[in-house]
Amino acid sequence: MEHNKPLVAVGLSLLGWPMGELYTQLMKHYGLTSLSAFESISLMWLKEPNWVLGLLGAVGFNFWISLSIYYSTKLWGADYLPLKGMMLAMTSESLLFNIFGIISKNDQLIQNVSGNFVHASAAGLGGLFSSYLIKKYLFKKRPSGKDR
Repeated sequence: MEHNKPLVAVGLSLLGWPMGELYTQLMKHYGLTSLSAFESISLMWLKEPNWVLGLLGAVGFNFWISLSIYYSTKLWGADYLPLKGMMLAMTSESLLFNIFGIISKNDQLIQNVSGNFVHASAAGLGGLFSSYLIKKYLFKKRPSGKDR
């Protein structure tokens, strides 16, 4: 496997991550969480949610998670990459909220079990779709010389 296209991987991943915001907006509408994804990410720096800062923070966070998924194939391989990417994204999201919530002493960021599940599952959906795109377009199997 070649690892010479990290920006292509990030670009492909940017197609998958907005699914998380749509999912959290839907769950916010039904009352399962009190914050959308962008609002919760903005709480790492502010005491009140800000959508614009949350969007910028989400792009930065998703950039690093996408690179982590892309380069983790050196360690894990590309087999079952969508599931591995989903688990990496879910774990990162939960740790991000809990660690920054404790550091910033922001009670809104340290969510209840339902809110934490909603945000972790939203990250999982984004990670699953992003990892699928990375595997499909960057780590596809190439036929050997005999098969050509």
